[in-house]
This record gives sequence, structure tokens and C-alpha cells, in this order.
Amino acid sequence: MFDWVPLYKEIARKVVEFELHQDALINLLRQLKVEGLKVVSLEDESLEGEVPLTELDPFTFFASFNRGQAPETRKAILKELKAHWSLMAAPPTDFEGVPVVNNFQSWFFPYFKDRGTDDIPKLWRLAKEVVNKDWKNFDVATLQDCLEIETVGLPKITMGMFWMSPDKYLSVDARNRPFFKARGIVIPVDAVSYFRFLHEVTAKLGSDFPALSREAYLESMGGPKKELSKPVEQSRAGDPERNYWWLNANPNIWNFEDLPVGRTQTYTSYNESGHKRQKYKYFSEVKPGDVVVGYVTSPQREVIAICEITKGLHSSPRGELIEFKKTEQLRNAVTYEELKTNPALAGSEPLTNNQGSLFSLTEEEYEVIRAIIDEKNIVLRLAAFELYTKADALSELFISEQDLDQLVRRLLRKKNVVLQGPPGVGKTFLAKRLAHLVMGKKDASRVEMIQFHQSYSYEDFIQGFRPLENGGFSIKSGIFYEFCRRAQRDPANEYFFIIDEINRGNLSKIFGELMLLLENDKRGIQFSIPLTYSKTAEDKFYIPENLYFVGTMNTADRSLSIVDYALRRRFSFVTLRPQFESAGFESILRSAGAPSVLVKKIRERMMELNDQIAGDPRNLGLGFCIGHSYFCPTNGVSPDETWYLDVIDSEIKPLLDEYWVDDPAKVDQAVSQLTA
Repeated sequence: MFDWVPLYKEIARKVVEFELHQDALINLLRQLKVEGLKVVSLEDESLEGEVPLTELDPFTFFASFNRGQAPETRKAILKELKAHWSLMAAPPTDFEGVPVVNNFQSWFFPYFKDRGTDDIPKLWRLAKEVVNKDWKNFDVATLQDCLEIETVGLPKITMGMFWMSPDKYLSVDARNRPFFKARGIVIPVDAVSYFRFLHEVTAKLGSDFPALSREAYLESMGGPKKELSKPVEQSRAGDPERNYWWLNANPNIWNFEDLPVGRTQTYTSYNESGHKRQKYKYFSEVKPGDVVVGYVTSPQREVIAICEITKGLHSSPRGELIEFKKTEQLRNAVTYEELKTNPALAGSEPLTNNQGSLFSLTEEEYEVIRAIIDEKNIVLRLAAFELYTKADALSELFISEQDLDQLVRRLLRKKNVVLQGPPGVGKTFLAKRLAHLVMGKKDASRVEMIQFHQSYSYEDFIQGFRPLENGGFSIKSGIFYEFCRRAQRDPANEYFFIIDEINRGNLSKIFGELMLLLENDKRGIQFSIPLTYSKTAEDKFYIPENLYFVGTMNTADRSLSIVDYALRRRFSFVTLRPQFESAGFESILRSAGAPSVLVKKIRERMMELNDQIAGDPRNLGLGFCIGHSYFCPTNGVSPDETWYLDVIDSEIKPLLDEYWVDDPAKVDQAVSQLTA
């Protein structure tokens, strides 16, 4: 039993060697596919349509033999991998305790058109941590970074971690969660609580994770509950008598969002006309301790809260009531469409006929809904956030305290700023640190970053129709709509939406009717307006007061037109300049090991080049000066003369070729001056 473990671990150690040769992994999977073996999809999707996959992470590679496949297919794939790499471990005879991903959701990253530039590198960093470290020495931030990827949630990523190091990590998939919950173990919802979960499991049940995973599977399939060797605190064991309910709320009358977490709310068993509500018998069955899924019927149909019954049906001056306490407010709501299209909820009462107020859920249906909630709501606890102060910002940014204070004041007053400047002045770097500074901590869950391009549309950004697998269409909310909803549900905290290359998009086309709401005095629910795809007059939207925009704009991009007046009036524009002369730039180079003669050379020659560029206002000018970040070495790089020449050849010369495209002699002269 568990003879799959040695080969899985050996494959994991081998796969992490291919970070710089991902094409080799893709080609290997293509060869397996040619041989008739079913692996993950190898076709990506760009804005232009379907394209071959060109990058791959270790977890998705593992998913090729850990999906809903016949055991013979999985064994055949492993046999080929063993032969291809001349691995020592024997082929497995079974897959006891191995969780598998959905065949249609095997990738651990989005399509190319939706993928962040750092999504796959994040997964590689995590995979190497998983292979090389145990959970006691793990970098929590590495896992949290991956939880920010669009298609990754804690259940899925921990499944991948378990595949690669089954003796060190444990999956919190849908089969495992009820198993551990019934034994009084707190189910994790984020990176921090995941490692607490591993500590608690080890302390109470031991560290034989494959065996625990197998027991969880057997129990989920109806097998007898096995008493494990380590005791479980009975006071925290699961309640077999607990019931699960779904409660509809009409926000025109009352709303779950208006109820603070920890506060109670009552709900009558009679409607406004004095008649018994539909499913009246459910009201009489409700009892303290039951769990309630809080659902709103507008402006968008979605689950937004979890509650617990505190009093069953009882009489009061207002009539018969039930009472419940809100225990959780979801930052990321779960939409009706997401639930409706989940096969495991096909027969769920509130999804087959949503007419009424209170509906019954089975424990299995609740666990499915809970898993979707967990996938979408990765919230770090306060202890996990690294504090970020003005001193931290000044140590990282080549900007004076006075300029930094002024920038923060502009952002807080206008709520919208654009950081503009030539390439390499650190616009994006500053945008993120500006958000961290205002928040006072590095809370990635309250920062969203996208990049505009010429094909970006209102449907991508706000809302639009998207095709369904069955051939129909449904309205899908865009990234900004969802981010606004998160900010609306958390009014006590600031949220930051960073738009890189903001002038590359057609702002009127992307923002549509929301252009008005960008103004700092048009924020809040009182300025709600209907959207293009609103279904009813009551279906309105607003930008909350706690949301801030930070845009970046490259002033040296000749392909872009000047930003129109509508945008300039709504944003405060801040120009950034190269900072070669700053003490911060020198400090960065010296701390990385650059000799003083090289620091002096970089500063003098780049400042001379920028003087030449700025002195050519007819063709170039200040907006084309070259920034200092090209010469800020990345971690582990020792800046020396060879490194300097590489930067000139690979970064600076291509820029100059573009600047003086009609004067190559001028380029050669400038490069000669830099490298002399």
C-alpha cells in the first residue's frame, strides 16, 4: 500500500529541474499524447484564439496522471515517465489515498489571455519549496502568492503539494475536509491557517499523511469511521445533528451585508401580506447551531454570507421568528451561475426552484458550496501581513519624503492618480508600494493589478455575455466589477486597483457609463447607476468610497495617442524622473556588491545620455529619458563590468534603436560612450 509515494517524490525532484526548460516538459506530454495517453490539454488561448501551450508549471504536469482517469492510464503514463528519465522507484500497483483533480480544471493557471506574467513563476517557486522543505520551514508568502492566481484555491493547490511531497503536506480537498472537521480539526481557509492545520493534524492524528488521505477517502465513500491512534477532543467534534439551510434576502427590504459579523438578525415565518412563507415547515425545523448560507436576490444573485442559527422558531410581538448570527462575510461572493453549473448541486433545492425564502441543504451540498467559497475567498489573517511604514517605503523608493507625502495626499484627495514617466523609472514598483503604504501593510488581497491593451473591453472589465458549455450565454462579471463588490463588503479598509499602461486602452469603451463614477465626489451607494447589462431597474452598481485607482503610463510609447481630457480631469498625474543621482540608487548598487568605480560610471554615463535625450525635444525630450531600474540588480545578481555591459546590450541599446530608428550612427555613438 502507498507504493506510489517513492515514484511521485522522484518525479517531483526531477520536474523542478525543468523551470528553464518548460518546453521539454510540454514536448514530453505531447509525445505521450501521440502514444494515445490522455494528458492535460496542451492548447492555450490568446486574444486571437487557440494557440499551442508554451509554458507549464510542475503541478499541472502532475495533473496529467492525477485526474479522473482509469488506473491503467495513470500507470501507463508513469511507466513512460520512469523510462524516459531512468527513474529508480518501482511503478505503483495502486493509487491509495491520492486525490484527483477535475478533468476540465486540470490546469493550475488561467489561459494566456487572462494569465498574469508572474502566475507560472509563482507556481515554480512553490513547487521548489514543496520539494525541498517541510512545512515547519516553509515560506508562507510563497503559498499565499499562488493563492492569488485566478484559477487556484487552497483545496486545489494543496492537492498538488500532496502529490509532490505526500509525506510533508496534506490536501484539504472536498473529501478530506469533512474527515478532519469531524475529528475537531479547524479547516484552513488561507496560507497561514493551512500550516496551523498541518500542525494540529500532526499533533492529534500523526504525520502519516497518505494513510490519513486514504482513511478520508474510504469514509467519504460510506466506509466505517475508523478510530485513529491519537485522541480527538470530543468537545470540538462535528455535530451529526446539525442541519444546513439556504436563506434568500431581498436587499430592497434587508441585506446580509448590512449585518455586522457577530450580530444577530431575526426573520419572520410570515411574509409581508401576513401569509405563511413557502416551505413553512422548514422554519419549525430550524434549531440553534444550524448553518445558514446567506443569499441575496439582487443586484446580482449570489451567496455573500454564512450564518448560524441562535434561536429556533419562537413567538415575539412581531410574530413567529427565527434568529441567526452572521459568522462570516464573504469578500468574494459565489454567484448563482457558479452554483447552478456545478454538477454536484444539480438536485439542490434552492437551485432547482428558488421561489421562496428558506430552503434545505444536505450536508454534502453544503460542503460543495463551502469548497467553492474557500476557493474564492483566500483571506490572510492579520498576523500574516507584513507591516509597511513610511520608513519602509523610503528605503525602497528613490523619492524624497516630501514628494512621497505629497503623492499620498493627492491619492487620498483625488482617489485616482496616474504615475507617468519614461521606461525604467519604477512606475509599477511605486504603484504597489503606494498601496501598501496607505494600507499600512502588505495585504495582497486588497490590491488588484491588470494591464490595459487595445483589445480590452467593457465586457472584460465590467460585465458582459459569455458562452456556456451547453451552447447558451450568461452574464459574467468582469475583474473590476468583482473587485468593487469586494471593496463594498469591506468598507472599513482601503482597496487599490492598479492599471498598468492605462493609456493603452480605450477608456471610454472600457469604463462606459462608469466614467462618471470615477470622480472622487461620485463614489458611494447614493450614486448607483444601472449598467449596460442590468436585468432590472433595481440592478444598479456603484464604486465604493474606499476604492482607489493607481494608473501607470509610459511617456515614451510613440504608438499611443495623448490621453483624452475626460481621463485627465478625473486623475491626478504625477511625473516620475530617472533617479541616477539619488543616494538610494547608489545604496542599492553598493549593497548588491557593485564596486564604487562601476557605480560612478553608471551614474555619470547614464546622466550624460539622458541629457542628450532631453536636449532633443523635436524627436525625444524628457519623456524619453531612460530610467534607473534597468541598473537595479535582481536578487542574487552581483553587479560587475560584465553585468553592466549585458544591461547595455540587452536593455539600453534596443531602446536607443527605437528612439533613433533613422539614425543608427547616433545609436552606435551613444553605445560606444556607454561602454568605453
